[in-house]
Formats: sequence, structure tokens, C-alpha cells
Amino acid sequence: MKYRMIVSLVALMMTATTFAQKTERNYELAPYGFVGVQGGVQKTWSNPGVRDWKPMFGLQGGYFFTEVFGARLQGTYSKWDVDLDNNTTYNSSRLGIDMDLLFNFSNLFFPHRNNFINVIGVAGVPFELAVPHTKVDVPATCENSKYTNWKTGWKGGGIIQLNLTKNWAIDLEAGTNYIAKRSSDANFKSRWWPYAMAGITYKFGHKKIASDAPVAMPEPIEPVVETKVEQAPVPATAAVEKKPEPKPQPKPAAPKIAAKTTQNVFFELGKADISANEAQKINEVAEWAKQNSDATITLTGYADAETGNAELNKKLSERRAAAVKDALVKNGVSASRITTDAKGDTVQPFSANDKNRAVIIIGQGK
Repeated sequence: MKYRMIVSLVALMMTATTFAQKTERNYELAPYGFVGVQGGVQKTWSNPGVRDWKPMFGLQGGYFFTEVFGARLQGTYSKWDVDLDNNTTYNSSRLGIDMDLLFNFSNLFFPHRNNFINVIGVAGVPFELAVPHTKVDVPATCENSKYTNWKTGWKGGGIIQLNLTKNWAIDLEAGTNYIAKRSSDANFKSRWWPYAMAGITYKFGHKKIASDAPVAMPEPIEPVVETKVEQAPVPATAAVEKKPEPKPQPKPAAPKIAAKTTQNVFFELGKADISANEAQKINEVAEWAKQNSDATITLTGYADAETGNAELNKKLSERRAAAVKDALVKNGVSASRITTDAKGDTVQPFSANDKNRAVIIIGQGK
């Protein structure tokens, strides 16, 4: 039963991470800085004299250098009570300063996304200082001096971060510190310090994405038909005495089909199927090609950079270009006149992310 619950929770987290936010954003996911406050509980696992879980408070500040890797400095404070073998008790304040490395697994497996849930691994080195405050009749029995010093160890844990907005997030963190026994201190034992905290984090310093003009092609434009009508010659001025017979007027020349046409066919997220609305554009290009029998057609497929990865997007753009070519061939355009190319997400022809799920058609007559 527990196994099924864990699998269901992981599946839910991965689903939320994959599909949470597909909206456009005007800022880069990294680098950025952050600060936050935390509160929770902590306990020493290897000392049976310590009573239950005790309150713990923390402050943190750090920086994500990339979408995956970051670092932080975390300060914590807690108190705990210890029952001694002589039936006496003392309490102690504990200060901690931790230097941690952070690994964002959500951005590792789903890059360039506005993930609602970030799963972040934590690995670091804690520096611990215990300061006893004795509550017994004979303070010397506590041997306080042996515990009033710095101790270092290792730290591991994880954070589930819920991104409420671009700047604000809720953090749920759990982990443990391990402080090993030192040969120079016979009274100090190896200890595990598990902890669990919740907090709120403020993020700042995101870089804005420049809203550049399209790289490859402009916004969709309809095929242009140029019409050239020759002007009828003006009859010569007739003599006053005698009017000449009117000459037959030449018929206007038939409209000339444009020697070049451009069309953009758009696709849905993750698909290479041509919708009914986009199929009409392909029909218009096919008609143009029939009237320009010597023209060639170039198809270039694209994918948006904010979903998937480079390998998947490359294959998706190839499938989109192939789908448009097949549609043109079915409409009577010879395959030998069609050239295809696929850019994946390496080139983004449009400033709006969703429009980059496209195939750009360029027909060129001779």
C-alpha cells in the first residue's frame, strides 16, 4: 500500500512538472538570486536522551547559476533537552551554518519550462555549535565544556518547491545532518540530526528576454497576386472635318500570377498533424504551383524552444515538414519540385513562442 502511494505521488509530481505552465514568459529561468525564511522541527537520532522533536528556525540566501545548479548559505537555530544518566536534565541551544549545493532535477529533465513544482536535491557541509544551559544542581556533572565547540559533518536532503509566481515560492525541505565521532573526544558519539522545515522564498534578478523581431520570416502573409493590365492606346485626335472610324480596343491582359509566394502553416503542441484551417493554406500554395509550373518550393520545419528538448524538437520539425510535403504532393505538386529542411528549436522565427510550432513555405518562380 505504501509503495502504491509513493508511486502515485511521484507520478502526480512529474505530471504537474511537465504540464503545469506552458504560458509564455518574458524572463530567463536562470541565473537568479533568492532569500527565504523557514520553520520546522529537528531531532538527534543517535542520542536516546534527547526529548522528541524540537522547534527549528532558519534563514537562507543563495544563487542559481544555471537552471540546474545553485548554492546557498543557510543559518539555523534550535533548542533541545537531554535526560542524563544521573536523572538530571539540561537544555542546549544549537546554532548551525550550512554551505549547500543545490540541484534542480525538474529543470534537468524538463528544461526551458515554467515548472510549477521544482524537485531540488541538497548536499552540503554543516558547521554546528552547541551551547549548553545547565538546569541541574551540580553543573559539573554535565561536563559542559566538552560540548561547547564547533563540529562539522555532512548534510543531505531535498526540497519540493511550489512556484506561486515568478518571484514567490513555498519550500518544503527535509534532510539530515551527520556529525561523525571524533577520536579526540571520547564522550562525543556519532549523531544524525534529521530535520523538516517549511518556508517561503523570494526570487530576484531574472534576466528579461529581448523581444527581437522574427529571425527567419515575418508574420504569416497571404499569397500576393500581381495584376498588370496594359492601357489601351489613346486614339489620335481626329481631324475637324472628318471623324475616323474607331479602332478596336485590345482586351486587357490576363492577371499575371506572382512569381513568389510565402505561407506559414502552424501546428499544435507536440503534433505534426495538419488542421483543417491550415490545410486551406496548403491548397492555395498547390494552386499557385500549378500556375507556375517552373517554380520550386522550400519547406522549413520548426519547434518551440520552451517545450521538449533539442533531440525531440529536431525530429518533430522534420515530421512537420514531411507532413506539409505529403499534402502538397497529394494536391498535384511533383515531389521533385519540393525541398525540405528542419531547424528544430535552434532557430525561433517568431517572437511569440507558440507560433514557432510551424512550417514556413517559400515558393519561388523562375
